[in-house]
Amino acid sequence: MSQKTNSIEADKSSKILAVPAPRIGLTRFILSPEQRTALETKNQLIQLYDTYKNNYLKYYIQNLEAENTSLQDAFKNVDFYIMSRVKSKHNYIEKLDKKGEALDIFGDKIIILAVDGKTDEDLLIQKAYEMGNFLVTHDPNITELSRKRKDYIAEPKKNGYSSLHATRIVHVPDQDIKFYRETQIKTFRMRETEKTGTAGHASVYKNNRDMFLSKISSKNSAKFFMPQYMHFEFDKKSRKDILVLDSFEANFKYYFGINFDEFMQMRAIQLR
Repeated sequence: MSQKTNSIEADKSSKILAVPAPRIGLTRFILSPEQRTALETKNQLIQLYDTYKNNYLKYYIQNLEAENTSLQDAFKNVDFYIMSRVKSKHNYIEKLDKKGEALDIFGDKIIILAVDGKTDEDLLIQKAYEMGNFLVTHDPNITELSRKRKDYIAEPKKNGYSSLHATRIVHVPDQDIKFYRETQIKTFRMRETEKTGTAGHASVYKNNRDMFLSKISSKNSAKFFMPQYMHFEFDKKSRKDILVLDSFEANFKYYFGINFDEFMQMRAIQLR
């Protein structure tokens, strides 16, 4: 074979090798514009959780402390207390997947115990509605998101759960910042039903504990699944209530019913 023929054959070979391999089965990984927009929106909402917890939490605490003072001034004859929490990132993402939005990263509950020393349920319910109206009118920097108003007192859930829910938008004065917070108002009896009755969280916590046995291996991983709870304490120096973030151990025990070390011991046994 001549040198020229060898050259031609080599040239043909190089051209054959230069043909790109066909892309098989990649079409299913290409997102449509609508899918891409939905994914970007979800990613932005997930990032928003970190913004709330890292940047907005201090404003939520300030707002809740101020509102606690306003409630005490406006309802001097009402004995009540306030609970508060920051939703866990795990539960936040779960709610995004189910409902497309989660406006309760910051959530609090007002528990009404008595009015003028009386514990008549009808009287407490009346004050619950009065407080609900107060919460959406007392501060010009707060507006209610009316579509999220839920009256589970007038129409309780099938499991017996009763409460008045209001979701509000808090505009931080002198800042280009706003955030959502959900407030639930309920009587002491409603709270007890929520804790221990048919609408109780106890079974939910137990199910969570069992489900997370294989997922929680450190305090950092536990924080992903666990809400951050807060409570009010009276500060003698300032002579007012201040909101205190509960410790990791207190949060863990409240949510899972046992402390972290006991959980890890149980995890080691059950995962053998």
